[in-house]
Formats: sequence, structure tokens, C-alpha cells
Amino acid sequence: MSSGYFMQPQQARQVKWIDGNRTIGEMLDDGSMTLSMLTKGQECENPNIKAACSILKVERENQIKAYINSGKMPRNLDEARAVVWPYDKWTQRPGWTIGQLLDNHEIGQQNFSYALYQHWNDQVYQASAIILSDLLNIEREKIISGNGPLLVEQKRSSFMSREGEAATYKYGFWMGMTWAFWTVLVLADIGYLAYQIIAKKLIDGLLSLNWFSWLIVILGVAFGSILCVKIINRMVFRRIDSLELDIRKHKAGQIGEDKVADELRKNLDGSCHLFRNYHINGKKQDIDEILLSPWGVFVIEIKNPSGNNAFELCGEEFKKRIGNKYVQVKDKRNPIKQVRGNARDLKCFLEPILSENACSAWVTPILIWANPDVTSYDKDCVIDVWKINELSRKIDELKQRPQKISDKCYKEIEKKLMKFYEE
Repeated sequence: MSSGYFMQPQQARQVKWIDGNRTIGEMLDDGSMTLSMLTKGQECENPNIKAACSILKVERENQIKAYINSGKMPRNLDEARAVVWPYDKWTQRPGWTIGQLLDNHEIGQQNFSYALYQHWNDQVYQASAIILSDLLNIEREKIISGNGPLLVEQKRSSFMSREGEAATYKYGFWMGMTWAFWTVLVLADIGYLAYQIIAKKLIDGLLSLNWFSWLIVILGVAFGSILCVKIINRMVFRRIDSLELDIRKHKAGQIGEDKVADELRKNLDGSCHLFRNYHINGKKQDIDEILLSPWGVFVIEIKNPSGNNAFELCGEEFKKRIGNKYVQVKDKRNPIKQVRGNARDLKCFLEPILSENACSAWVTPILIWANPDVTSYDKDCVIDVWKINELSRKIDELKQRPQKISDKCYKEIEKKLMKFYEE
């Protein structure tokens, strides 16, 4: 069959799959051809398979959408992914399907467990059961393979959670003080006015004023009120707004770290070890994640800004878009310098083990955007910069590298890093 972008669906069904045993149409009919396989076929070097998969994927997606929209129960993974997730109060993504939210890393195992527990909607319940079963089977396959699931170490309290808690306490303190101040002020004013009225001084004084004096009083009260509001806004409410922003940032940061850890769990097995929120030599700020693998040691810095943010990374410079221009971020908030510094510190920390084992593996710094919607321009950045939706492909590329760390060196590094969690 000749290659063609104008291939008809019936022709596309007759194209043989990559293994050459059956046609794509036969596999679609018996349910062995999934949307993920059709997506893989779109990247095939064979132009016939590529064209056929592109046509049949669109056709299959439309069939699944019509089936689910009719209210029928999902029967497989593709149909489960097409179900609309109803709990948009959490995700802030009304109308999004389970597949879209999974690909965007907005929901995970705990969300599907919640949906099963609630049993609010039969279609969502069935879809959650299918998705959760698939996620758990991934872990089961790792166990069967012999390596087991990815090992993840984490203390109960991380730097991010502690900072978030501290900001929350400060926010509560300032809000309490503000309400207490206004309450006392209002009660004092009411008491003073009541006293003056009882003494008849205030009423007699006001009645004796001419129109000009009334104007002065009104302007004075207005000016004094505006001045008080300005002072309170500057001294108190700006502080409260700043604390609210800190709380949101720390919460977003924690969510971002969890998303990356979940994605690493999916793509790595027990041949690797993930260490979360690691402190070196008593430093206050922690390393978000350290990945120990046969291919090297990786220090990971995770950022989870909102989707309307844009950044430019050039060399070691990190710029954020503000308005129509990019402004350079201060060094202490520059994630490139931060993760490179963490990589150097970890390299020094592990140097005795690496030298003793004649291991030349460098500790590699990586910056990961936990929000795939962030716009990031990479202009010869000195570190690797990944988006969370690229992790699967990046991990596959990583696995193709030759082993850089011997089993003996791996065990010694693992033992040294584990001491932090045993304290």
C-alpha cells in the first residue's frame, strides 16, 4: 500500500501493525489495540502505519467519546479515561476528563480511592476502579520483574511543609490581632459616644456649629478615616496578603513535589532510590529530591508556578516575565543557582565514597516544572530543564545510558543517605 495522508479509514484498517502479524482493524475489533498504541504508531518510521494510526486514533477517540457521553459504563482503560471527573472543586478544571487530568498530573491514586469510597456516580465509580487497578498493576509488574517498586524516603515534616505551617501561624496571629484591634477600637468609640450623648455635650456642641464648622468636621473625619485606612493597609493588610501568598506558594510547592514523586514511581523500579526533602550538614533549606540510580546521582529542584507564568533560562540566569519584559530573579530565588549549589554540596558530601570506588559519576542537577502549562524558554541553560509531562520520555532516555555507578558504590551511597532518615 502506498503512503498517503489521504488514506481512507477502511484502508487504514487493513494496514498491518508494527509486529506484522495482524491488521490494525483486527486489533481494534478484538480490543487489543489501545489509544496509547495508536499514539505510538503515529511516531513509527513506517509511513503507512503512521498515517493509518493518525486516522484511526481520531476515529476511535470519537467513538469512545460518544459511548461515554451516552451514559454507558466504561469497559476498558481508554473508556475510563474519557469519563468526565466531577470533583472539580479540587482540580479547578470543570469539564476535564480523567485522562486529561492524569496527563496533566492533577489527580492520582488517592483521588480515585476517594471516588470509590463516595460512590457518587456509577460511571465515575467504574472508571476509578479501572484506573486504580491499572495503576496498582504497574507496581505489581515491578515486583514480578524482581526489582520491586521505586524506593522513596521522606520524613513526616519537610522544609516546605514547615514553612507553610509557619506562614499559617503568622497569618492567624496577624488576622487575630487585626480583628482584636478593630473590635477594641469600635467598642471604645461606641462607649465614648454613649458617654458624650449621656452628658449632652456632643449633641449641644454639634447643634451649635455653623455650616462652615460642619464642613471642617466632615472633611476632618473623611481625611482622618482615609489616613487610618492607608496606615492600616500598609502596616497590617499588606503583611496579611504577603502571608497568604506564602501559604499558597508553599502549598503549591508541596503539591509539585508530590506530583514529581508520583511520576517517578510510575517510571522507575526498585533499581533506583528516591530521597525527598534532604538536608546536608544541617542546612535550613532542603534538597527537594535526590534520585540515586545505576546511571548516576541526580539532584532535583521542583517548581510549580501558576500556568500564566513565563520564564527565560539563559546560562545561569533565570528571568521571569513581568508585564511585557523579562526581569532577572535575585540569586537567592534563582532555582538554577540553587540546584547547582545543592549538586556541589551533595558531590562534596559523597566524595569519599565516589573516590574510594573510583567512580567518576557527577551529581547532575535537574530543574523540573511540575506545571506543564508553564512557558519556559531555554537558551543554553547550564542545567537540564524538564517538564513533568516529559518525565516518562526523559526516564526512558536515562535508562539507555550505560551504568556509571557500581553495585558496591550504589549500596554505600544509599547507606550514607539513609542515615538522615534514621536520626
